Amino acid sequence: MLGPRYRYDSRPVVKLNPVQQEAKLQIEEKLKSGYYKLEEFNCFMCTQRVFDKLSEKDRFGLPVSIVICKRCGLIQTNPRMNDGAYKEFYEKEHSTLTFGERKASKDMFLDQYFHARKIHKYIRRYLPKSYDNFFVLEIGCGAGGILAYFNDLGCRVLGCDLDGDCIEFGRSFYGLEIFKGVFADLKFKGRPKLVIMSHILEHLLNPEVELSLIRNVIDSSGFLYIEVPGIRNLTHTYYDMDFLNFIRIAHTYHFSLTTLNNLLGKAGFELIQGDERIRSLFRLSKDKQFKIDNDYQRQITYLKRIEFLRRVLPLTPFKIRY
Repeated sequence: MLGPRYRYDSRPVVKLNPVQQEAKLQIEEKLKSGYYKLEEFNCFMCTQRVFDKLSEKDRFGLPVSIVICKRCGLIQTNPRMNDGAYKEFYEKEHSTLTFGERKASKDMFLDQYFHARKIHKYIRRYLPKSYDNFFVLEIGCGAGGILAYFNDLGCRVLGCDLDGDCIEFGRSFYGLEIFKGVFADLKFKGRPKLVIMSHILEHLLNPEVELSLIRNVIDSSGFLYIEVPGIRNLTHTYYDMDFLNFIRIAHTYHFSLTTLNNLLGKAGFELIQGDERIRSLFRLSKDKQFKIDNDYQRQITYLKRIEFLRRVLPLTPFKIRY
């Protein structure tokens, strides 16, 4: 492990409001009783099971086993909750634990809407001048704020999410064409020119399957925008230089740009642009040959350096607050 503070003790490293505390207790009870079942698995990237353990808990103080694959460097939760447990978790506890709110709100919607402006600015140069008949599909759209922004630009938009309250809010508040369910069950006509996955890929149990579905429906000249928390972006601004603050029970995978590119390359996509935050844009790849770049040593070196810097640098805003 990275250090003694990564051992499970049920203590959160962030301040929880009463709604979050209630959700945390519910999840802990379901895990301890075995109601939320766990499963072990091989690394899906390289099919090996050679791991180093990094942590036994997440930012909320929940028991979470975080490991890194020594063969490819992918950081992941293993063992993790099975598919049935995750489905109930997302329906009943995820939003309240993460956002501290019981239902979707206008503020949540507007946060997504203004975030879409940043996405659009990042990828604008690759998009057409006119958005007539430009089809944007978002997987894991939440309340639909991102889609609302692209709708206002003149795009045709469609989305799906597992959170029924968020879907109902987006449909009633903004009249969006969004649906409760998984991407595999979504019915639509035409091929999307832009598929958006903003903070979704890290939640999936088998992201390669989802990416295969996208590859089969996306327009041949279309783009896939992926945004995930960047494991090598532990700055004062992001996660307060604390890997423990970065870890969440909802996240099954923790990507660097290298490991994300490994995944997308394996799934038949190629990187157009990306950074370690991570914001990234991909398109279908014509190159059938792809070789995994092992990121293990770079990941370990970075995380150990961050732990060292936390001990020697002055107090950060996060440490002062909590």
